[in-house]
Amino acid sequence: MNYGALGVFIGSILEQIIAPIPSSIVVLGSSFFIMKGHYLTLGAMGRLIINVAIPAALGITTGSLVYYYLSYKIGIPFIERAGKYLGVTIEDIQKVEKKVNESRYDNLFLFAARCIPILPSIAINLFCGLIKYPLKKYLIITFFGAMIQATILGIAGWQLGNAYITYVNNLSTLTDIITVIIVLGVIIYIFKNRREKKKIENQ
Repeated sequence: MNYGALGVFIGSILEQIIAPIPSSIVVLGSSFFIMKGHYLTLGAMGRLIINVAIPAALGITTGSLVYYYLSYKIGIPFIERAGKYLGVTIEDIQKVEKKVNESRYDNLFLFAARCIPILPSIAINLFCGLIKYPLKKYLIITFFGAMIQATILGIAGWQLGNAYITYVNNLSTLTDIITVIIVLGVIIYIFKNRREKKKIENQ
């Protein structure tokens, strides 16, 4: 990641706005490259949080405001018209509403939904705008929930990167061994052929 934290921030904004971009791909990919080769220590965790989790949370919060605002201002007509392009339907919004209504603690449920992607992020953004959920609460819940989710996904991408390095190193070692064996085999074959030729010539 040449752009580091800034790249994570911009990528996370786009991830929220552009529907075809798979959720979480930015965090997984960026942590794979940014944290690859670092051991799991407190210092490395701090690096992950500063370079991946916080920029991702800021980007997700900023990007999510686009659909929160549109839903807040236009409501159901916007969802009905734009839903098919965004990969979300009125039924998805109703599912979020049902889950929130079933929960005795709606704030806590929305926070949990941000931490663990149990519901599509865009459906939550639209729902919160639709019911005119207080902006201050929305920003707090979205930022901290997204930061926890980004940290979990970041650790997963980081460890995947380390596993990849181990695999490549092991593969490189194995390749070197095979190369040495082949070279030795060729040398032995050449010497053997020469000795046999000398024996034939001497007879």
